[in-house]
Amino acid sequence: MTAAWKIGAEADLIHRTTPAVLTTGMLEAIATTGRARPPSKATFQRWRRDLVASNKLREVTKGVYLNRMGHNDISPAAAACWIRARAWVSLTWVLEQAGVTNNISDTITCVIPIDAGLPNPQISSRHTAAGTFRFFALPARLVELPGALEDFRDMRFDYPRATPEKALLDMIHLGASPRSRMTHPPLDIAYEQLDRAKVRRLARRMEMQSLLEAWLAQRDVYLAHPDVRDNTASLLTPG
Repeated sequence: MTAAWKIGAEADLIHRTTPAVLTTGMLEAIATTGRARPPSKATFQRWRRDLVASNKLREVTKGVYLNRMGHNDISPAAAACWIRARAWVSLTWVLEQAGVTNNISDTITCVIPIDAGLPNPQISSRHTAAGTFRFFALPARLVELPGALEDFRDMRFDYPRATPEKALLDMIHLGASPRSRMTHPPLDIAYEQLDRAKVRRLARRMEMQSLLEAWLAQRDVYLAHPDVRDNTASLLTPG
């Protein structure tokens, strides 16, 4: 007979209100809190290992799991701030997921705010069982902006994730910095698919109007090149 604590705990994991990312401590609390006969430490650990083995929990790194029972479509990106504190998913990965660039990669790119009042973040890449996370430092004043939250944070997700428009500007800023290893956004990006009014609002709030205009001017030159124009025309011509 299945123990009552296990039935209750797994019912809780299935519930959509249970967090999509869990630590071992959070998982133990689900298994034991309020249970009439909670499991022993050894029994809990066996249950945890069984959940991982059956892919009901997906281990990202030691002690951090994606709860696939209640969030089957959860992306490893949701665990970014558990890998590096204060991390926001942004840059190339967000642009790729938005379908505005064809350069698809499994590497999840993130920014971490830096400021004189904050501890220096660890920005080296982190390889995990769920994929590679790549981190970049960004001034704190450019991470969380004043004004409308939905302009810079993608509210469809319950973890810190930039909108595609903010991700583009983050990439332009870092690409222009001599201290960053980030490159400029690809010039063939489908900029027209973005909310261009939002891009310009964000550029003003980030004080990046000149950087944005310089990148757009480079893109215009690129798109006007005969080889690029001819290739684009061939793609649009019915076969």
